[in-house]
Amino acid sequence: AIQTGLKVATADYVIIQHADFEYNPEEIENLIGKAEREDLLVVYGSRDRDVKNYYRYPHYYWGSKALAKMINFLFGQNLTDPETCYKLIQADLMRFLHLEERGFGAEIEISAKLSRLGIPVGETSISYTPRSFEEGKKIRAKDGLRAVYLVIKYFLSDLHYGVIDRILRLMREKEEMGVMELGKNDTLVDVGCGRQAHLGWRVRRRVKKYIGVDEEVENGAIKNVELVRADAHNFAGKIKRPVDVVVGLAIIEHLDNPEKFLGEVKKVLKRRGRVVLTTPAPWSDGVLKLMAWFGLIDGGEIVDHKTYFTLSDLREVLERVGFKVTRQKMFGLGMNGLTVAEKI
Repeated sequence: AIQTGLKVATADYVIIQHADFEYNPEEIENLIGKAEREDLLVVYGSRDRDVKNYYRYPHYYWGSKALAKMINFLFGQNLTDPETCYKLIQADLMRFLHLEERGFGAEIEISAKLSRLGIPVGETSISYTPRSFEEGKKIRAKDGLRAVYLVIKYFLSDLHYGVIDRILRLMREKEEMGVMELGKNDTLVDVGCGRQAHLGWRVRRRVKKYIGVDEEVENGAIKNVELVRADAHNFAGKIKRPVDVVVGLAIIEHLDNPEKFLGEVKKVLKRRGRVVLTTPAPWSDGVLKLMAWFGLIDGGEIVDHKTYFTLSDLREVLERVGFKVTRQKMFGLGMNGLTVAEKI
């Protein structure tokens, strides 16, 4: 039902309304108001915030509380009701989540994926009038047990990859964030942003515009986050130029023609604009393949590596294309290199 609704939805936001009317549709306006006042992409209607609602079955109430504690602890959230039906979500963002669950588990999936992307979730109080089993209430204890399983499942995955992949991605993002020097009026292009454009959600409020470029995303815009479906060798024509910063997080080693990619970067950058690149060190190849063999990281990503670069190799390529390297360092136990360069 959710997927069918998303295909025909035309408004700015979507929200789920169950036909049993345990939730009052007149209160949806309050969620929209909070989203617009506070520039939020997501607002939850909480049954447990500020208002003491009646729960017909106490074990449901305490089960919901326990799940909220678990989600908040594992995902670094501060939600009072992550399982609420009333989740007001910007329509394109809801489509972007690519929901897989078909039952009550969708509530956990949504909260987990939003948390993984680092998207702020607002909350506002709502009323709640629960049905009894005799009146047709469908949720049962097995749904609670599945909810616990799903919390653990999404905690141990990086939406599409595993926990080690997530640690490595966060490590690379941390290094890049430390040198990007972003300003409120900057436009940032992230080439090879991945299906979830993680970096974009982290920096959305720090820049004027974020543009994620990848062959695996669909064209679209979610407030100041724009996604562009394009190949790294040929994306400049799809970007409104000039931009301030271009980042390539572990992408250049995958490319058939790194110089053509850097030429595209040069086309979109303003004069003295910065490019920030991370790439694995040549010696790390054996370690990465061993980790992939044990199933700790995605093997397909490692097999796809075309060229490994030392810092001096990358400096040489950048200077040949027309950049001036301003900073280089190794990080992550020397397994990764970071390079910052300016367009001359």
